Amino acid sequence: MIHLKQTFNLEPASPATRDAFVEHANARLLPAWSSVGGRLTGAFCSTEDWFFQVTHLVGFEDLAAFDRGRRAIEEGAEFSDLRAGDEALAPVRGTSLLEDLGPVAGEALEAGIAKAAETPAGEYTFAILEVATGRMEDFKKMLGMAAPQLPILASWRDVVGNPSQVIDLWRGGVGQEPYAPNDPRSEAFFGPLRQVAPRERIVRLFPMPYSPLL
Repeated sequence: MIHLKQTFNLEPASPATRDAFVEHANARLLPAWSSVGGRLTGAFCSTEDWFFQVTHLVGFEDLAAFDRGRRAIEEGAEFSDLRAGDEALAPVRGTSLLEDLGPVAGEALEAGIAKAAETPAGEYTFAILEVATGRMEDFKKMLGMAAPQLPILASWRDVVGNPSQVIDLWRGGVGQEPYAPNDPRSEAFFGPLRQVAPRERIVRLFPMPYSPLL
């Protein structure tokens, strides 16, 4: 599956703008993507990169389906209100196209959505890793062994762009623990990981009220 990752930097960055964006998403964004074959799988608000930055994850069956949907929205006159709302609430926006990395089964995301409907997590995490040159296959093997024991819902890489970047989506908050000295348990996890992915950035994500991942 292909995921479109959209970011919206709300301006002004205030709760009122965020509320207006929720209305805009429910009235225009979600129906627009649904009408062209896209499916919202996650919608989050974060503050690490930009205060009140909203991130959408919209899934498509494949690249061809994404391209048809994108063209329909970009060229369709009926979507003019959608574009005007985007520009008014978030003058700075970004998009990237992600593909499944492989080791995390697609069923994990579906299971996470189903679990959220029963027991909302309230918080999710992007773990954004830079994999060392020539070590992507090693990273994929390591992730494949670890993922079944961890709350990782998806693992993606850019279709175009940075070939070394991997984005893992975790259920819950991770990487927020206070300082503690290294111990054998931590070393057993981070020692091998940092050999293949020496750099990592953590982004805390809080679900928007219309997100399937709550």
